[in-house]
Amino acid sequence: MVEGSAQMNDATTIATGDEAGASGARADEKRACQRHRTSMPATILLSHSDRVHCIVRDLSDGGAKIGVSKRYALTDRFWIVIRHANLARRAALVWRRGEFAGIAFDRPRR
Repeated sequence: MVEGSAQMNDATTIATGDEAGASGARADEKRACQRHRTSMPATILLSHSDRVHCIVRDLSDGGAKIGVSKRYALTDRFWIVIRHANLARRAALVWRRGEFAGIAFDRPRR
């Protein structure tokens, strides 16, 4: 949710479940970095003043799958802050389907 006068989204309003391709193949079979399932709150920084709350559904060194309300348009590039993982990374939007989005971090952590 965009911060300001609006209340923060709670995790129960975000849809859950896996997004498998039409072929039924699991996306993680093709991943370069292993993903870890999670349910951590995070904040997307779209601009100096626009912030959107989301839930990180899985996380890897290379990116993440996030749950974010489809009411909010995401820019092609943004910062994401995941306090529980002590992480702030610049990210690019890779895909968006409904209330889920895939993001790639600029560089894998070393």
